[in-house]
Amino acid sequence: MRAVKRAVLAATVALAASIAMAGQARAALVPDGYNPQGLPTAGCFWTGPFTAADEKTNMAYPGTEITYWGAKFRTPEGAVLKLHGKYPYARYSSLNAYESSGGTPTGSISDRQIKPDRGSLNTSIPGHNRKAKKRAWTVRVLGTSAPAKAARNTLYAAPSDGEYQDILYRVYVPDKGRNLAGGTGTPTPELVLADGTVLKGKALCAALNSNHNYVANVVPPSLYNSLVNWPGKDPLTNPAQPQFSFIKFFSLGQSMARYKSDQDFKAAWEANPVEQGTFYANNDARYMTGAVSFRYGQLVVIKGSLPTTPKTYRGEKRTKAGQMAEWDMCTIESFATTKTHKCLFDEQIPIKGKKRKYTIVVGQAKDRPRNAKNKCGVAWLPADPDGDGAGRLDSALLLTRNVIPSAGFKHAIQNVTTPFNAAKVMGRYYPRGSYTSKAAFQKLGCPKAGL
Repeated sequence: MRAVKRAVLAATVALAASIAMAGQARAALVPDGYNPQGLPTAGCFWTGPFTAADEKTNMAYPGTEITYWGAKFRTPEGAVLKLHGKYPYARYSSLNAYESSGGTPTGSISDRQIKPDRGSLNTSIPGHNRKAKKRAWTVRVLGTSAPAKAARNTLYAAPSDGEYQDILYRVYVPDKGRNLAGGTGTPTPELVLADGTVLKGKALCAALNSNHNYVANVVPPSLYNSLVNWPGKDPLTNPAQPQFSFIKFFSLGQSMARYKSDQDFKAAWEANPVEQGTFYANNDARYMTGAVSFRYGQLVVIKGSLPTTPKTYRGEKRTKAGQMAEWDMCTIESFATTKTHKCLFDEQIPIKGKKRKYTIVVGQAKDRPRNAKNKCGVAWLPADPDGDGAGRLDSALLLTRNVIPSAGFKHAIQNVTTPFNAAKVMGRYYPRGSYTSKAAFQKLGCPKAGL
């Protein structure tokens, strides 16, 4: 029996790897402008915006306060691609490079790392004038792997399949009243050929063979169903447990092993104890997920301490540095769909006292308690009415992300070293959850100081 389990586990891990690399099989050469899914575009170079609000682009778990634009292209030999952008009126922005369509990050450069153009100001750095008019930057995108010492303002984006490069531009938490790109638009591409010729617009896209062939990278329904119905597990609740907990995401294979037994999950970790992002993870962020089944209770109540973050949403002119750049909590579907329903970011969550305690209540809209509102010191996070997106309406996943913790903050997800020590490492910043009923929560009332 043990041999059979090990064989199945090995097959699952191998299949997870094949899913993560599935985009490589789809990376056959296509005409420039190829867009079989009819995705939105921002010019001929950028695909997007990718948002949770658009059914076509709700893939790879986009945060509802976050927007992405993707670009797939091939840089001609000897040419250099330059991106000319402006720091957005937003909390954070970055460029990430990925392994084809597999979604594993290979390199990144955040706004805080980008040196501004001469005469401009990096408005993303705490203490700088966020409303400065001159806020331009230029980044080179090279089709090579990063050297031991990376060059300034350079994103290394090697084509993992030997053909296409794949990058994403991200904007987190645009200032209130600004558009998804934070009021400054997407970076403008410029291609300098080996002979010095400069190409822009459609000529650039033709030379780069730019295309918009993005496909949701999900676990096949047959595999997902086999995990949900794993022998010895309750398919109505698996992988949720009566005692709710968050576990750091290390790899897709380990996340899939959670649907089996504790022994299988431990074996998956021991077999591959490394972090390997997928689903177009942000290289500047780390994630934890928690499995929910409302069969254990109508509501999940999450409590913890909120790290300090820069206040930017109301268009502040200057902001102070925080313990991290951004924090959020989201309700998402399973990796059979990789869809996001709703997120709350740090500034939307009421806090209490010097320890910045918070309470988040998660549940279906019909089960929202009267006192689950900011006035009562409680943040309400609605669960996805489609459940796991694969037929189980009372199942859900919670996801929380930490973005660029400060060097002195040791309680971020980034500091968690195994799937088993998150609570110890994060201390009071670890989000602890418990199930309850609507009636029981309403009995707590609405104290002015919060729950």
